Amino acid sequence: MLTRIDHIGIACFDLDKTVEFYRATYGFEVFHTEVNEEQGVREAMLKINETSDGGASYLQLLEPIREDSAVGKWLAKNGEGVHHIAFGTADVDTDSEAIRDKGVRVLYEEPRRGSMNSRITFLHPKDCHGVLTELVTAAPRTAAPHAAEDRSGTAGESTPPATPPSTTQADH
Repeated sequence: MLTRIDHIGIACFDLDKTVEFYRATYGFEVFHTEVNEEQGVREAMLKINETSDGGASYLQLLEPIREDSAVGKWLAKNGEGVHHIAFGTADVDTDSEAIRDKGVRVLYEEPRRGSMNSRITFLHPKDCHGVLTELVTAAPRTAAPHAAEDRSGTAGESTPPATPPSTTQADH
């Protein structure tokens, strides 16, 4: 089922300053950056370590590029900090269905595209003891990946809805 902690998502107001903090304080280097216009975020993936399954673990720093994005709304309500935890899985479809069968609300009917063409879904924080949880499956690796796009078998993240479907802010 789940193979590793893929990443911890951290919402921030200023991506460049936050990247510099993690670089200067802990020595973490940027592994990948991208702007996701659809989700309204700019992100940086900072590689922490390699994992025994051939993947890696990351910090994902998320800066909203629009106030009305999910991360923008989350920051307005909560300020900077941990936004979600993501677990790597070989098969997001099978695992999200198995988790749904255990009574956990899966926020997307079908997995969506995440960073670097990964497939992702989120689990309702109310069903996960207050933690917004993401499941990610990496895109198939190509024969000659671009270094900025290759996460060594791990998958990226796409921003979840500010309010999960069929819930209200009071539910959070």
